[in-house]
Amino acid sequence: MSKKNKEIAVIGLGVFGTALVKSLAKESSRVIAVDNNMDHLEEVQNITTNAVCFDATDPAQLKSHGIMDADIAVIAIGEHFEPVVLIAMQLIQAGVKVYARANSVTQEQILKKIGVFEIIHPERQVAERMGITLHRQGIEDLLDIGDGLSVFEVDTPISMLNKTLDELALRKRYGINILTIKRTDDSGENETTEESKKYYSIGIPDGSTRLQAGDKIILLGNKKDCDKMLDVI
Repeated sequence: MSKKNKEIAVIGLGVFGTALVKSLAKESSRVIAVDNNMDHLEEVQNITTNAVCFDATDPAQLKSHGIMDADIAVIAIGEHFEPVVLIAMQLIQAGVKVYARANSVTQEQILKKIGVFEIIHPERQVAERMGITLHRQGIEDLLDIGDGLSVFEVDTPISMLNKTLDELALRKRYGINILTIKRTDDSGENETTEESKKYYSIGIPDGSTRLQAGDKIILLGNKKDCDKMLDVI
């Protein structure tokens, strides 16, 4: 028997909260969208059947609308911090796993003290990913797993070409795992642009796999370790 989808409440439908609801809906998650402004709910009413307008600082309302029974609550309110704390305290007490938005180090410290599971910094996280992309040509941050780990796509550096994974020993030297390698099916007979190239995954590579020109490596590791690797090689 498959486990039921987790019910996730998103409280605060600004730019970040609305984008999160849309993303969760695409993944077929059971989403409750909450805001105290009916205008903010209009944009998500067509993608979730559970969009409700009420003041989420009221514990009675949180209970009556089922928010205290949710598996996860994301408090995405960005304008004022006091409601974030009040809502988080009520939901944590009810046993809900709470993710909450913070706009400063002080806010982050307060939220950690009251038991928020994870702190969200949307602008900072976007800036960090963009910084990596701008600083490192040929590296893309595909997925932030949490706890400092990410999945990266990296254009194979010249110094790695024609070397096997055993020879590179990336896991031993940097703590980085290669998940797969994307290889172009371009034969080189026709001139192609980067956008027009078609890539396929070679599957799970082994130690004898040799990197070729044009390969893209899919890595799992710590961001700092990945950056260190690219500095050295």
